[in-house]
Amino acid sequence: MQKTKIDKTKFFMNLLEIIPHSMNLDDAIYKTLKKIKLNESSFNDIKSNFLPNGTKSLMNEINEIIDSKLRKLKKPNNFMKFRVNDKVKYFVIQRIKIFNDLIDKKFFLKEILNPNLFINSNKILFNIADEIWFLCGDKSTDFNYYTKRFILMNVYAATFSFSFFDKSESLSKTKAFLDKQIKLVLAFGKIKQNIKKSM
Repeated sequence: MQKTKIDKTKFFMNLLEIIPHSMNLDDAIYKTLKKIKLNESSFNDIKSNFLPNGTKSLMNEINEIIDSKLRKLKKPNNFMKFRVNDKVKYFVIQRIKIFNDLIDKKFFLKEILNPNLFINSNKILFNIADEIWFLCGDKSTDFNYYTKRFILMNVYAATFSFSFFDKSESLSKTKAFLDKQIKLVLAFGKIKQNIKKSM
């Protein structure tokens, strides 16, 4: 099978719909092939081309789909007037909303408990933080480049985890939680600056 014979995004969007109703990833792939009217003989080619590392590959693909949707979002009219921390908050929340529309939470929770995925989780988190900073217009190239991303990795991971149990309207509780996380980071930054000045 050549990659040009199948729309990769279409395949994964259908796969994500089918996964919650499947026994496992292989079963979901077979059902997806049937839904998009591809021969089941394509199974091995699909796995080797699109999902060479199974669920780990799927998590990477999910991240790419969310990145693509995030880039296409129509930003608020006053977005350019947002402070940096407000831009970060905007993209964190939008990312979580897109995730919630795409993914079955029960499936995701079950899969992220798989030890084999923990090795890959930090790479994905770094990529998420990097993408958010890029969308915010960050152009830092020095040590701050990594500092910003490592801090946001922790903020995003905490907020994302909190959102799994948020049943409030429009993620209002998650937004409040994220506000507190950002304020803690800003307060810590000010403390560091004051210590440097005093020394």
